Amino acid sequence: MPDEIKCEIIELHTKTGVCIGSAKCQKGETYILTGRTPEPVGMCGRAYAAIHPMGFSMRWSEKMPFEKDGHVDVTCPDGCVVYRLSRIKR
Repeated sequence: MPDEIKCEIIELHTKTGVCIGSAKCQKGETYILTGRTPEPVGMCGRAYAAIHPMGFSMRWSEKMPFEKDGHVDVTCPDGCVVYRLSRIKR
């Protein structure tokens, strides 16, 4: 069974505190990456496309070379949101 990956917005670089992308996300929002698209609320499709390769790799392996201290940070294509991917320990 693959791991679940926590995806949390840890930085948001806008004056308004709201993402400029279509999902209008905010710092602190958290998504769980499983076999489905992120739940419980949707995220920007462009951001999902950016985080998916690393999240998918993390789900199916014990540790990836790009992980630092058990997580990896990914910046969205718009450059204003930083997502942190980390393993959910069960």
